Amino acid sequence: MKYVLSVEDSRLFANQIKQSIEEQIDDTIVIIASSMSEAMELLRSGKYNFQLALLDLNLPDAPDGEIVDLVISHNIPIFVFSSLMEEKLHKQVFSKPVIDYVLKNNTTSISSLIKMVRRYFKNATTKLLYVDDSKTAQQFISNLLKRYNFNVLTASSGKEGLEILEKNLDISLVLTDFIMPNMDGIELTKQIRKNYPNWNLAIIGLSAGSEQNISARFLKSGGNDFINKNFHREEFFCRIHQNINLVEHMNELHHVASNDFLTGLPNRRTFFTMGETLFENAVRQDMSAIVAMMDIDFFKSVNDTWGHNIGDKVLQAVADKLSNRCRASDLLARVGGEEFAFVGIDINAAQAKQVLDDFRTAVEEVIIEENGDEIRPTISIGFTDIDFANNFGKDFNSLIQFADEALYQAKENGRNRVEKYSEQKASLISNG
Repeated sequence: MKYVLSVEDSRLFANQIKQSIEEQIDDTIVIIASSMSEAMELLRSGKYNFQLALLDLNLPDAPDGEIVDLVISHNIPIFVFSSLMEEKLHKQVFSKPVIDYVLKNNTTSISSLIKMVRRYFKNATTKLLYVDDSKTAQQFISNLLKRYNFNVLTASSGKEGLEILEKNLDISLVLTDFIMPNMDGIELTKQIRKNYPNWNLAIIGLSAGSEQNISARFLKSGGNDFINKNFHREEFFCRIHQNINLVEHMNELHHVASNDFLTGLPNRRTFFTMGETLFENAVRQDMSAIVAMMDIDFFKSVNDTWGHNIGDKVLQAVADKLSNRCRASDLLARVGGEEFAFVGIDINAAQAKQVLDDFRTAVEEVIIEENGDEIRPTISIGFTDIDFANNFGKDFNSLIQFADEALYQAKENGRNRVEKYSEQKASLISNG
């Protein structure tokens, strides 16, 4: 649970803040103080471990922002909100180590505050990489980013930055200085873009130089933005958050386009794209691999008898059971109505039968209750493997075809079973 201290003398405004935050941000509780003396008592009591404070600068017993110094002394991060004129507020706020501010006289002030608080807590799991050969600049920029709760990694060269990226695939944004030995920021940007698309990772260039074309060169090399090192702190955070929000939005769109809306599994298009890559890697590294096709038995009768809502519940439950049996390196997708597909790398034919039978028995555990009745789905599975010795399954599409024929064999042989592709059996069935 996250505790937020709100110090505000207007009870109406304080309650609006409390209600909005607790409704819109999970696992967050707002504790209200209406004066500096109340806040002091709360802080001295040690009852709450406050992760954030929202402070009004003009309180009855602290009219000149004294509350900020009190909360700073307790090492609590601070957002300020005030009805002061913005120019005066700038000077008062940014002369102290507060995070940011919101104007109270704005009609959207509470929604702006909610966005800031949500972003602040989300930043704890948002990784940023800052690349700069200057240790002084590293420390200064890193401290700024950590003030806004970002998870900050640093590198002293382009080479080190690329190595850190390879080990941290969840980095959302890279900030890089322009002037660095061996590999400057523009060359680093070009190298990053070879493996990381702009919808997945934002890059911001930084420079203290006055060359007019540096920003354009960064952008043309694949950068998303450029900031002069002589920045104002408020502008710096605005630009950082704009780029982070854009990457997150693009990732959401990519997820929607790549995943099945009902089960959350990769969709058919993603399966063929990723499966082809996994297959090629397996062939290149001479690794064993299997492809399996799975189908929920008699699924049409579930929809016909119970309706599509219950059918959807069955699909979701089966998808959960299958995905819980997968390793991180496996690929499981929903490729049709009741059909799932699987690619397993470093699994040989001998191991495959047991792996896939575990899938089958896991699905047998699914029980959907409806009007006193129980729906117990089962699945049939067909699979094949890469056979390097006999040049069998030399392309991904043929493996899918063979696995599909093995699935047909499983259904012909009674369903709720696992069958390995056999050319002889397939020939008999096709001729029979």
